[in-house]
Amino acid sequence: MKKIVFQGLVLAGTVMFLSACKPDIEGEIGAPRDVYKGMHGDWELTRFIQQDPNNPVLEERDLSEFYISDGVEPMKLNLNTDDQTYGVTITQGKNFFGEGGTWDVDNREAPSEVYLYSATDTVTLILGSMVLPYSEEMTLEYERSCSDGFKHSVYKFNFKRSE
Repeated sequence: MKKIVFQGLVLAGTVMFLSACKPDIEGEIGAPRDVYKGMHGDWELTRFIQQDPNNPVLEERDLSEFYISDGVEPMKLNLNTDDQTYGVTITQGKNFFGEGGTWDVDNREAPSEVYLYSATDTVTLILGSMVLPYSEEMTLEYERSCSDGFKHSVYKFNFKRSE
């Protein structure tokens, strides 16, 4: 019994010691970054990947040649945060985004999904990473599913900020 009480006291003392050693936070973290505004601008497609989510190794295929080839301007996506409109310029490859319309995100402070609203459809895209005003890259993922909800492929669009 003495052994159990002693171990309990040692454990309690260790917890108190470790919690007491935290340094006080000094200084300001800074103003929060506007992630939504970071998505504003022209984006040029640099890579197109198809992933099979049903394959145990999540095999990916680089199918960029369907969108990008010498002498042909690659697909461009324009996101305007001022009036929440978007436009797509595409000369080759399948246009999964629609011709243009309005757009929004699921959470302005920490977006994880992008919604493209065209005249005939709504496309939901997964945002691959946070896009800050100084970010040069953006990844959007489009999941294709059957009518029963079975996911059969994921398309990954890698964009670079266009000048």
